[in-house]
Amino acid sequence: MNTGKISARYAKALFMFAEENNHEELVYNDIKTLSQSFCEVPKLRESLSNPTISKQNKKELLITAAGTQVCAEFNRFVDLVIEHKREEYFQSICLVYQDMYRQKKNIITSTLVTAAPITDAEEDRMRKAVQSVTDGTVEFKKEVDPDLIGGFILNVETYQLDASIKSQLRTIKDSLLNRNAADA
Repeated sequence: MNTGKISARYAKALFMFAEENNHEELVYNDIKTLSQSFCEVPKLRESLSNPTISKQNKKELLITAAGTQVCAEFNRFVDLVIEHKREEYFQSICLVYQDMYRQKKNIITSTLVTAAPITDAEEDRMRKAVQSVTDGTVEFKKEVDPDLIGGFILNVETYQLDASIKSQLRTIKDSLLNRNAADA
């Protein structure tokens, strides 16, 4: 069976179960934390696929990676996934659930990358700017990348606004190289 289909089916079942119990936001928060753990700890996925690790240890690993205090629906879902030996799909299930939740709640994801840390007031101003051109709630994340030199890169869903010094310098360099190549 296809990984995408399995993940989608489990994510949909979890979403429906959470929705029936009016805890889809609690599950979303647990899923988001677990998804972040998958990104920060690449060995987590390997550990879940390891047949020598007991079911109980895998459950404890998932619960700990989701923030230790998880809601009952998420806890029961972990039991279900482990019982059916589908724990290797957990990262994909997390991603699909997040997409479903965001679509249902009309949440737009946005990431602001700056060369240096920004103040809360600047972050709030950027969040309001994004929210003014979108119809949904903005889930805002900020990152710092000193390689940008200055300026920022704003990602909103699939769109990107690159106003970084690094990008402008690259554009100038490419323009000069192309002009020199044409003159030669």
